[in-house]
Amino acid sequence: MASQLSTKQVFWIVLAVVVAVLPQLYRLPLWFAPMMTVVIAYRFYVQVKHIKKAYNIILMMVAIAALLLIVYSQGFGLSREISVTILITMTVLKLLETYRQRDALLVVMLCYFVAMTRFLYSQDLVLVMYLLLSAWVTTHALAVINYQHGSAWFEKKQLKASIGWLAMALPFAVLFFLAFPRLGSPIWGSPDIFGEGKTGISDEMSPGSIIELFMDDSPAFRVTFGSNNKPENNQLYWRGPVLSEFDGRTWTRHEFRRSRGQVAYDRQAAIIEYGIEMEPNGRHYMFGLDVVLNAPQGSLMSPTSTLFSMNKVNQLKHYRLSSAVTDRLYQRLPQYQRKWLLDFPEGLNLQTQIMIKQWQATDDSAYGMINKALNWFRTEDYLYSYSPPALHSNEVIDEFLYESRRGFCEHFASTFVVMMRMAGLPARVVTGYQGGVDMGDYVLVKQSDAHAWAEVYIDQPDHELGGYWQRVDPTSVVSPERLFRGSGNIIEQRRSFFDFPWLRQTREHLDRYRFRWNQWVRDFNVSKQQALFDAIGIQHRDGKVLAVILLSVLAASGALIFSWLWWRQRPRYNNLQQWYLRFMDLFKKEPAIYARQSAGMEAVTHSIVEQYPGLKKSVNDFQQCYLRIRYRNEQLTPADRRRLQHFFERLKKDVKKRYHSQSRS
Repeated sequence: MASQLSTKQVFWIVLAVVVAVLPQLYRLPLWFAPMMTVVIAYRFYVQVKHIKKAYNIILMMVAIAALLLIVYSQGFGLSREISVTILITMTVLKLLETYRQRDALLVVMLCYFVAMTRFLYSQDLVLVMYLLLSAWVTTHALAVINYQHGSAWFEKKQLKASIGWLAMALPFAVLFFLAFPRLGSPIWGSPDIFGEGKTGISDEMSPGSIIELFMDDSPAFRVTFGSNNKPENNQLYWRGPVLSEFDGRTWTRHEFRRSRGQVAYDRQAAIIEYGIEMEPNGRHYMFGLDVVLNAPQGSLMSPTSTLFSMNKVNQLKHYRLSSAVTDRLYQRLPQYQRKWLLDFPEGLNLQTQIMIKQWQATDDSAYGMINKALNWFRTEDYLYSYSPPALHSNEVIDEFLYESRRGFCEHFASTFVVMMRMAGLPARVVTGYQGGVDMGDYVLVKQSDAHAWAEVYIDQPDHELGGYWQRVDPTSVVSPERLFRGSGNIIEQRRSFFDFPWLRQTREHLDRYRFRWNQWVRDFNVSKQQALFDAIGIQHRDGKVLAVILLSVLAASGALIFSWLWWRQRPRYNNLQQWYLRFMDLFKKEPAIYARQSAGMEAVTHSIVEQYPGLKKSVNDFQQCYLRIRYRNEQLTPADRRRLQHFFERLKKDVKKRYHSQSRS
């Protein structure tokens, strides 16, 4: 059966499907992309070659096979992922039987739903901009289906129709966004899903694990401080998982079953309050400025002073914290914890153990050992490098200290903690982020700001808690600029082929808009909606009141739109036709002449001259000027208007004279 849709219409329908599906492609099964390619190629082949479409039984078998593939690759059930995959797959397969306008309209309408399903996973600003493009492509396909006139790929009428329809829909979208009742949680799971190409701080650390994050400039979280209370960059230690167990190569987190207990901090430390907007990380970790004093609602504080969310952070999360800006945290250290905080693989790294014993022979105090280790890193030609050599042996501490001598923050922190444990000092690795980019009204902390440092427990018998954890950052003695200038400035060379400075600046500027978008749109929750209603004087916010408001606004908007459409469809004339109408208005009092308006200029002037010979010259002059412009088939020029006006005024004057003389007689 020959196609009843033109090639242009098929092209725009296929383009609408592809653009709507593209953001979902990476989460769909591997077989989907080849299947979609084959379907599109076959549909164009049928269109160009004018062959018969596939039999319905074949199309049914293809659909069943696709459903079986979905069940095989994603399981059986009614989950979000399976439902979205079925919708997208059936929309693509619908192209195989789209030959009539009715089917084309159905496919285009499905494209709107396919695009909207992407909001089930994210509402990021860049995605919204892309989906607006998808909405325009889909709407333009709708216009091409309904207004098929020429073969040009872009026709003015179709373009105006698609843009006009979107412009009319935009106020309704804003209205529903602001007034529709907000839900306390997403209607179907979490809107942002972690684990699809994202990275973040994890609960283990081995050589090279944080280097991978250094290549990632995506935002980890954003911080808003009060006026003039932002600490210096070298004080911005954003505390995350604390790693205490070491197997000789990898650090892991120790599981605790109790709360943090009593803690104290230096009373001279500045106390600051700040807010954090945290990007999804798919884990329970939350980050705060060392040392965090309070756990916000929905979170808890571990014994290692790490914040944990009770639910996985699978969507944008906002919380406020108070912190004491200090590098010292007083806390009691039970004996059983002290035992495993001193643990290290005793049969390994013997060269380092010998060096530590030599240091202890001269000064075995806690700060004496800390200073000796830091001085060792400072004076023995160690380099802070984002591309250190891989450590392959089982004795990674000795290999790093005496052979490679180049490392990232995890190399220095891990080695320092093991050295302290060898010296009999309880120590642990703290992971998180350090620094951030000052964006003016907020601080942007990127994944590339990931960092690792050490904490050493210092006994202080005269204190009620018996001692304190002292933060020590061995990276600071090797690369001080890492703390003061941030990760983005410590290495001049590009970190990758595509890592250009202007590109990083563009991403940072884009993040400013993303921050505003998050504040105004993504974080528009129940409380902000209630504040909006209070501001405009709506006190009763039950469902009935909201329904009446929405319906009233919709009715008023609908009336305005229909009035505008009626106004657009009214009879309109070009300038030359308006001159003809003005000419006919001079003879409204002559029914026999006025009734012949539709006969045209020549027939009307002939009747006028026959009935009123005295008007012959002025009527003929206006007629000749009018017809000369009309047959030229061009737009009126200012000179044309002046000539028409001149002859019209003469004719008008002669007509008035005739009526005046007729009334006197």
